[in-house]
Amino acid sequence: MIQQLHIPKNPTLLQVVKFMTYVELTQEDILEGRTAIFPNATTNILFSLDEEILVNKTSSAHSIYTSCSSTVFFKPYTGMKFMTIQFSSYGLSYLKKIPAFELLDTLSELDIIFPASEIEQIATQLRECKSIGEMFSLLEIFISKKMGFPEIDPRLPCALQLLNSENSISIDTLSQSLCISNRGLQKLFKKHIGMSPAYYRKIIRFNKAAQLLSSDSNGSLTEISYACGYFDQAHFIKDFREFGGISPSEFLRFKSKSSDFYNYRISESDTLVALNDQYIKS
Repeated sequence: MIQQLHIPKNPTLLQVVKFMTYVELTQEDILEGRTAIFPNATTNILFSLDEEILVNKTSSAHSIYTSCSSTVFFKPYTGMKFMTIQFSSYGLSYLKKIPAFELLDTLSELDIIFPASEIEQIATQLRECKSIGEMFSLLEIFISKKMGFPEIDPRLPCALQLLNSENSISIDTLSQSLCISNRGLQKLFKKHIGMSPAYYRKIIRFNKAAQLLSSDSNGSLTEISYACGYFDQAHFIKDFREFGGISPSEFLRFKSKSSDFYNYRISESDTLVALNDQYIKS
């Protein structure tokens, strides 16, 4: 796999875009089944540089998954090339200028936020680039023009930093730290992130647990659950199933080589079970 990550050089853009990636699968990659990507409460844009990509049950060349809070699956194939843009958790609301909760967990064609003509134009230009660095520069310019100069509510990055750094911070403590009422904090998160601060905290805690499972397979589930701020192992397993679609022990069995973007590979039959479970819950 050829995989490169790019952090935006434009400081204004860096407020709302976490990173961009280029991914290319080669003949050496294991391609059976599907690859699962865990949710992390961000919005992700995908530009295919080859053919349409099957994400969950939808084939699309260019797609967007907004304020994601559930696992998505894509079907890999040899020669697959694509680029992604991962926005910060509040990036979508500043890009689209609508309340984030209206597009929570929406997997759709990219033309819901950009005109189809502009999408095809940027996709063509990306394919014509002579280097990966040139692709990143092109995408950065494209998104910068769309974002303009967003005036980010300073309480948002502060809130996310606190929730990411402290496993068990209470919502009362969070609101007090930001000098905002609980009701005001709920409205702020709902508008710009699409979910409550408590639900966001659950997703972040789940991701920390998944990272620990990936890096320390010898650690017990009980140890990992307490390290991430869960009350007990039962709550840990429940959250892992809710956001990951599988149990922690199943993740340890399925996971591929550790990666920041792609968490584990799963067989076709297991993918269908996981997808059906998600649609039933929704």
